[in-house]
Amino acid sequence: MDAVAARVGCSKQTLYARYGSKQALLARVANDGMAVARLSATPTASTLRPALLAFAHEHLAHLAKPATIGAARLVTAQAQQFPEEVAELFAGWVGALEAQLAAWLQQAMRRGLLRHDDPHCAAELLLGMIVGLDFDRQRHLAPHRSAPEARSRWAEFAIDNFLRAFAPPCALT
Repeated sequence: MDAVAARVGCSKQTLYARYGSKQALLARVANDGMAVARLSATPTASTLRPALLAFAHEHLAHLAKPATIGAARLVTAQAQQFPEEVAELFAGWVGALEAQLAAWLQQAMRRGLLRHDDPHCAAELLLGMIVGLDFDRQRHLAPHRSAPEARSRWAEFAIDNFLRAFAPPCALT
């Protein structure tokens, strides 16, 4: 709390008065740094790929923000001391994002746009494909896809491979 107070130019008393506890401050910083990417309305044949690409671009751009990286580092550093709070943050951000994506993919599966499978597993796989190792590279100060063009190429690669992997079976004629 001393370092945070010094960085923002206030006293520890002010921080405690505003946030109540170190855990509450941690939650606020983490939540501010972890906005959720959104998906468009119900998928159709013409919107499936563009919607997934837009989602991937938005998600990768968000993960590349210094505030997001900082929040991730902070949460990781505090995980040992505040395991319940960090687990709640994970469920509220990553869990919510996965659930939103799974519901959207399930709609696409029901409409025959994707192969029928477990939508939660498909969502987790897709998120892993979109992010790859780049977020870990950023967190560890390793070379990463810092340019929007590089992230865009990766997003297209991930989405196109996901769509191939979950392509609906061909109708027999």
